[in-house]
Amino acid sequence: MGLVWKGLKNVWRWRRIQPQSEQRKHFFNHDILFSIGSVLLAGVLTAFITLLDQLGFMKLYSDFNSHSAVWGGLQLFVLIFFYDAYFYWTHRLMHHPKIYRWVHKTHHKSTDPSPLTIFSFHPLENLIEFLPFLLLPMLVPIFWPAFFLWQSLDLLNNLLAHLGYEIYPKNWVRLPLLKFKTASTHHNMHHERFKGNYGLYFTFWDKLMKTEFKDYNNRFEEVYGRKRS
Repeated sequence: MGLVWKGLKNVWRWRRIQPQSEQRKHFFNHDILFSIGSVLLAGVLTAFITLLDQLGFMKLYSDFNSHSAVWGGLQLFVLIFFYDAYFYWTHRLMHHPKIYRWVHKTHHKSTDPSPLTIFSFHPLENLIEFLPFLLLPMLVPIFWPAFFLWQSLDLLNNLLAHLGYEIYPKNWVRLPLLKFKTASTHHNMHHERFKGNYGLYFTFWDKLMKTEFKDYNNRFEEVYGRKRS
């Protein structure tokens, strides 16, 4: 991730969402410290899932034909839409003044995020975000490849959201259907301004609850309006 980020800095300088960088060495050190803890915790939780699966507590399955083909084909989309709603509401909850400074503030130390910020969480927030990956396979049957793909797409989406560069195509926010997928600028603005743009994969909840920044579209297009260098 670091190599990609460094490469973008040289090739796509004009696509920096925040042209005036707010990144400082102490932010990087902070993100590295909490990222190490998050990766270790994720490893423990993943091992716990594997153990529960071996003990028969999980409904993960590897034979596609053992369950409905309709469910097999739709489950990835269902999981993503469910997690998007879960993230939006837990994210908003963690911005409550009585909770924010104890948990979510750790992630918001970086007002101009970098790839390291993806894993920079307070342990409790890390656990909250991981809970669906732990609990859903205990409640509903999930095809192993779909479960793995769900986790992989979540990681990729988080990387793009915290990259600091806008990599989605020009006019993305104006295109039918595609405009409902959050661009990199969407979450970057959340780090910059804190209250608004709480969504993860989609803009549905932000639009419905009127928490999307009104200048989001203009901010996205501003990046592409700059002179390339």
